[in-house]
Amino acid sequence: MPRKRDDDAQRARLSEAVFATFADRGPTGLTLRAVAERAGCTTGLVLHAFPDKRALLLHARDVLHERTKLRADAVEREATDPRAAVRAIVLGALPTDRERIDEARVWVGFLTAALADPELATRHAANSGAFSERLTRLLMASSTVSRAVAVERASALAAAVEGVSSLSAGDPDGWPPARQIAAVSVTLDVVLAG
Repeated sequence: MPRKRDDDAQRARLSEAVFATFADRGPTGLTLRAVAERAGCTTGLVLHAFPDKRALLLHARDVLHERTKLRADAVEREATDPRAAVRAIVLGALPTDRERIDEARVWVGFLTAALADPELATRHAANSGAFSERLTRLLMASSTVSRAVAVERASALAAAVEGVSSLSAGDPDGWPPARQIAAVSVTLDVVLAG
């Protein structure tokens, strides 16, 4: 049994190293060597788990999706109603702390890499679509709007979050938490009032 625990710990260490390296260095700095240095292992070990750069990129995006999904699931469970869930999920997606700034940097970096790679673009669209679909479902549950209207409103919220997240990833000092929340709240208040 200790071998399985060691393997799980090694996978977790590599996974965190991939994500942190991507957040710190962007897509061009996400190399096998950089991940190995951060994980404290050989490049051969990294290569065994991730055969190429695309595998590193896809893994980082999957980690990002899983982190944000788990956080949104928890927020939704704790919300008093669907409207409260929408508000909490949207505001909770903003890069208002170090962890979420790193997530925003990975999101922007992955989008950059996806511009030239159809497989990465498909993964990016699917994961981003999951956020919009969650918002659509909650908006439909919180009012009598049609699915088409809920989709439009969810799209506006996702665009606001992604826009502010992109700006904050590039200029965290210029986009402190209060400014992020104020900017996204404009859209959020309109969507929830309708």
